[in-house]
Amino acid sequence: MSKKNEIHSFKEKGWIELDNAAKLFPAIISRDLTSVFRITAILKQPVRYSALREAVAITSERFPYFNVSLGSGLFWHYLEFTGKPPRIQVEEDIPCTAFAVGRKDEPLYRIIVRSNRISVEFIHILTDGGGALEYLRSLLYTYLTLYGNRINSPGDIMLPESQLSEEEYEDSYSRFFRKLPPPAKSDKAWHLPFSLNERPRLRVLHAEMKVSELLNLSRRYNVSITEYFVAVYFYSLQRIFMSDIENSKKKRKVLRIELPVNMRNKCASRTMRNFSLFVLPEIDLRLGNYTFEEILTSVYHQLRISSEVKQISRFLSKNVSYERLFFIRILPLFVKKLAIAAIYRGFASKRFTGIVTNLGKVNLPEEMASMVNDFEIIAPPPNPKIKVCAAIVSYMDKLRISFSNITKTNELERLILRHYVEAGVNVKILNL
Repeated sequence: MSKKNEIHSFKEKGWIELDNAAKLFPAIISRDLTSVFRITAILKQPVRYSALREAVAITSERFPYFNVSLGSGLFWHYLEFTGKPPRIQVEEDIPCTAFAVGRKDEPLYRIIVRSNRISVEFIHILTDGGGALEYLRSLLYTYLTLYGNRINSPGDIMLPESQLSEEEYEDSYSRFFRKLPPPAKSDKAWHLPFSLNERPRLRVLHAEMKVSELLNLSRRYNVSITEYFVAVYFYSLQRIFMSDIENSKKKRKVLRIELPVNMRNKCASRTMRNFSLFVLPEIDLRLGNYTFEEILTSVYHQLRISSEVKQISRFLSKNVSYERLFFIRILPLFVKKLAIAAIYRGFASKRFTGIVTNLGKVNLPEEMASMVNDFEIIAPPPNPKIKVCAAIVSYMDKLRISFSNITKTNELERLILRHYVEAGVNVKILNL
């Protein structure tokens, strides 16, 4: 089937089902808990609006499964084709603001522009960081060529004229589902004792380090950059826990971090929709205080074991199994939403102390890389239990960490970044 016929077939159907992960978000999103994340490309030249507007129109045609709004049926939500490109907006002070998901006439993603910055903001109903990054790389290619640049070797970027595959908009959770024993249940975790900001609550702190320095540091301990960062995060959480005498006397003494894992490589999937699962490293302070080296050793082994495909697939099996239960399928949508929201508030949101998202290394063809300075990612605003989360992305020899914080203090960020400074890494705080 030709690309034109495949797109026509997609439009004719008019809708697609939500993937397994996406079914959570319509029940929990709010003005504060927006489930919206941002990925930004920082160019070496100011953005030319006319070229960007044309590039957005061309790119949105290549990704028709993103040009959808949220519809509601009797039993499930679904994504309804709109045929309209995303809005292009000027960047404002507060990122990742809520979408009006009830609107039927515009997609659930937007393009944000400021100076030399092009950002995409997606609601997690559509995709995760892996899918959003592929869209942004395609948009950058089209924009830079319209700007007058020749890119002869685009590599693996999804080009406007490339073939559209049905696999791009499949629910890979269902495709790779097989019945497995469920993962072990997690106790409720300890949470930061910080007071919340007044609305609008979200504040973002950006920091930059050199990948080469981080590699030198992590290689001293024979761990990855991610494993080292998670250990620093735990060590900083432990210091806050021990300084808060009132909370340290409570029974809830488990610190747990949620770390998303891109499943596309593990399962050979080409989907552009959500396909992430999570590993959940933890330290139990009922056993006593940990040195940094003890935490690092524990994190190293926990991540290596839990991210192995057989282990992490147990979460996929658990999530899809619930969705396929007969009594769940026949419940009316409004009952499902009430139940999902109650479970999230009462259990899911209390299992984690923090969240660390690592988008990994962004690769661009050499001809494009010379025109792009940097990338950054901002995670969705954390819920009032977790309060602070971190998102990481690297490009060339730069690694950016963005902390999303809804509290009145930057104590956690200060402890994490000070650890790196004391370890000999140059840390630059970015005033954006």
